[in-house]
Amino acid sequence: MHHLDLLTISQGPLAIMNPTTPDKVLAMGALAGLSSATRVVECGCGNGTVLALWTNAFGIAGTGIEIREEACRQAETRLAEGIAAGRVDIRCMDASRFAPPDEPYDVAVALGASDIWGGTGPALDALGSMVHGTGAVILGDRYWRAERVPPEFAREWGEIPTEYELLCMVRERGLELAAVVRSGTDDWDAYESGIWRSCLAWLEDHPGHPSHGEVLDYFHRVQEEYLAFGREYLGWAMYLIRGRRDASHA
Repeated sequence: MHHLDLLTISQGPLAIMNPTTPDKVLAMGALAGLSSATRVVECGCGNGTVLALWTNAFGIAGTGIEIREEACRQAETRLAEGIAAGRVDIRCMDASRFAPPDEPYDVAVALGASDIWGGTGPALDALGSMVHGTGAVILGDRYWRAERVPPEFAREWGEIPTEYELLCMVRERGLELAAVVRSGTDDWDAYESGIWRSCLAWLEDHPGHPSHGEVLDYFHRVQEEYLAFGREYLGWAMYLIRGRRDASHA
């Protein structure tokens, strides 16, 4: 089974496909200064929940990019309702192939989606290319909570940085870390529990499916990873990153 199909089975039913909450998403939107004048692009937008929250709360407009067709349909439905109607368009495509329009965005976002470009550094480069000089990037992703991680875990997740490594990557690009909204263990537990319930529901509904064993193996693996080391060693946060606005006067 393709990994995108496993993602749809395990996370498709979740409102937010990351270990965070609507309140924290809105808090990051406020920190970023989102308003009705803000154009936002979200890469890997999933079912459109984050964009819908920001559109309804702040009146933003913009673009959501998602590779999975079922998620695109869900996002289009969600963003056709209420205040959000007509303000955000969904592109069903690989975000790594997205060519920004001639007019750059104000804010570029990727929550739990840096793997689209192969890691945190390339994600910062790609998102930075989508915004104008005074624009901002919102990156949401995992980080190691300590520098000393058991080698067997560090090898398996070699692309995950510590927060200090993330800070260095930001500064190397002439940018600054402006704010962080951090998830707690309760957020992680709720997210992982949602994945477990989604997998179990699919397994119970598809007992004779050819991929039943593969989905069961996936379910058991993600459970073991989380309880063996993920809960203890991994964190998740949203970071607001922007250029220094006085740089032109330096």
